[in-house]
Amino acid sequence: MYLILCTCPNKSGGLNTFAFLLNTFTLNNIITIQDAVIVPLLLVVAYFIATRIKNKHIKEHAYYKYFRIGLFVKIFAGLAFALIYLFYYGGGDTVYYFWGTGSTVKMLGKDIPTFFKILGGNHSLEVFSMFDRTTGWPTYFRDPNSFAVCRFNVPFYLLGLGSFLGNTIVMNLFLYFGIWRFYKMLVELYPSNEKWLAYAVFFIPSVVFWSSGILKDGWTLTAILIIYTNIYCIFIKKERTWANVLWLLLWGYILVSIRPFMFYVAIGSSLIWIGFYYLHRIKSTFLRVIALPLVMLVIWLSGLGIFVQTSSQANTRYGSVDAMLETAWIIQDDLKKDYYGGNTFDIGTFEPTIPGVIKKAPQAIVAGLFRPFIWEGEGILMFFSGLENLFLLFFFLFVLFKRKGLGFFTRVYKDPFVLSIFIMTITFAFFIGLTTANFGSLVRYVIPVKLLFVVVLILIRKGMESNSNGLQQSS
Repeated sequence: MYLILCTCPNKSGGLNTFAFLLNTFTLNNIITIQDAVIVPLLLVVAYFIATRIKNKHIKEHAYYKYFRIGLFVKIFAGLAFALIYLFYYGGGDTVYYFWGTGSTVKMLGKDIPTFFKILGGNHSLEVFSMFDRTTGWPTYFRDPNSFAVCRFNVPFYLLGLGSFLGNTIVMNLFLYFGIWRFYKMLVELYPSNEKWLAYAVFFIPSVVFWSSGILKDGWTLTAILIIYTNIYCIFIKKERTWANVLWLLLWGYILVSIRPFMFYVAIGSSLIWIGFYYLHRIKSTFLRVIALPLVMLVIWLSGLGIFVQTSSQANTRYGSVDAMLETAWIIQDDLKKDYYGGNTFDIGTFEPTIPGVIKKAPQAIVAGLFRPFIWEGEGILMFFSGLENLFLLFFFLFVLFKRKGLGFFTRVYKDPFVLSIFIMTITFAFFIGLTTANFGSLVRYVIPVKLLFVVVLILIRKGMESNSNGLQQSS
């Protein structure tokens, strides 16, 4: 099965096959006796770091009681993910990302200039020719979006002492701080909902599981949350420090390197937050109505400028709107050829044009929010995803009923932040439902959708109170 995956035309063709055959014999040696020392040592380090941070802040901020448990839920989810993929699925992408990182690290010992070229995103044949038996051949080198994970993972591979499980622990320790900052922002905005928001950010099972392995998904989720957090710090709290600006630029680069369309949606929805935040600060209803077209124009021009400036960093599949539409059409057309086996879904055929994809919006959004349904998909992980989606659907219908339908959307519009993440959620769900042909990919891609959608539902259900940042919110 994995030989078929490695030779899939969407990856790097024969290069993947060669790397797979070369590395398969080492699969059973990924976890070694060294892990019996490395894993407990790193867990102790993580425990002391978490305990010190918790104890330092909990007197002033009671919500720090969630810091340590949130971290260890993520770490143990990462270890569970690694073991399930090794011993139940026999490897998979997470192993290839780890091996690709290892090959890159070994290049440091062979040729330092080439090592830094790789870290800088050089994917030329000249650079690839430098890999040999002493370094190993990275599987996803010719796929820039996939190999970006290997590049960004290098520091955590080193800090994890070259251990697969150690790498997983250190990576999750680092990524968790970005997730925690997002939670802190939510608590600042909505201080009366800290418990329910903790459930949304730290304890949704599929979000924690899929974002904790060595995959794209942990990086993209963290990048989206950090972008939102730094937009808040820079434009709303007005903490325009170099650190906030640099973090925004760094994580924007990481996101556009791994999944460009997520970057575009995250930035676009962040601009909506900023625009409507300042619009809502205008006291006069008449002036707000007059200013609305100008705000929308500024948002549109800003988004267009960012798209133009960053599209060169995205690969050709996402470098333009036409390319993204064509990619969506190709993926759905491939579905008819049964490349993916039985674990697929079909929202129907469409033309790769804007009117063509808009017609498929309802099916795509439902797929992105609530599929797989409990009777769809194959395997135990798909069953649990379906069960979780069933709870999410019931929760949405419950909140919709409680707010009497139209009241739901009225409350969304009244709060700039909720409006922003609701638009992000619907847009993400639309793109993912449109461009994903199998449930295995769908359940991973939608983790930002689930987290943010649950945040929206909690804030609308529990109520939104005024906070120290002057947001106009409903009670």
